[in-house]
Amino acid sequence: MMQRNLLNTSISKRWIALHERAHIELGHFSILEGIPTFNLISKSGKSQVREPDLPRDLWDKVERCLELQADHEALEEMLGNMDEVNWAELRVTIASIASVMVLIENVDSNNPNPSETHPKAATRIFQLLGHVGEMWSIGTSLNADDLPDAERIQDFAKDVVLPAYFDAVEMAKSAEATNLIHDLGDPEMFFADIAHAKLGNWDQLKTVGAKEWAELKDANEQILPLVYKFQVENKASI
Repeated sequence: MMQRNLLNTSISKRWIALHERAHIELGHFSILEGIPTFNLISKSGKSQVREPDLPRDLWDKVERCLELQADHEALEEMLGNMDEVNWAELRVTIASIASVMVLIENVDSNNPNPSETHPKAATRIFQLLGHVGEMWSIGTSLNADDLPDAERIQDFAKDVVLPAYFDAVEMAKSAEATNLIHDLGDPEMFFADIAHAKLGNWDQLKTVGAKEWAELKDANEQILPLVYKFQVENKASI
């Protein structure tokens, strides 16, 4: 069972700040023609995309994609690679980030309008743990000699990645977020979906979070050129 000392509100607040900063640095408000529709909790529940370069049939996916982009940028800045951090502290960081994702969904579930602006918490946690599971490869080169040995990677999965999944489940239980527990699926199914996603086996995905992530992937590919254009025009970097 997840212990209370695994949550650190300072870490949660830092992740929120980095997430919101990423919206600015990635040019998300320009994609929305300056309309500030991003909120920690969805207010209207309706997408307000006004970007003429995006097909209308993508509009209901755009803001969810932008949220996942901002999540990703904040994760990269906070998590680093597995050799740069203390694994026990890393587990606290992951749990503190996931707690925000659970909170967002829990509060947003009380919105009378179905949200079009936030991905499901299960989708965000799927991306989070998918990133964590790849931390062993961050900072390495293509030279196999620079890669951690298989035993260390397995230790990382056992000490960090798998416990992080159960931490998320315990948070969902504590928040009485029964839909999230269902959406995450059991651990075998959850991690099988991460493996399928890496290989592009979309038809084999089974969990709700993995399926939404895959649904948004193609839309995200069409949005990224707008992000790159903003970066170039503003001499920023992703």
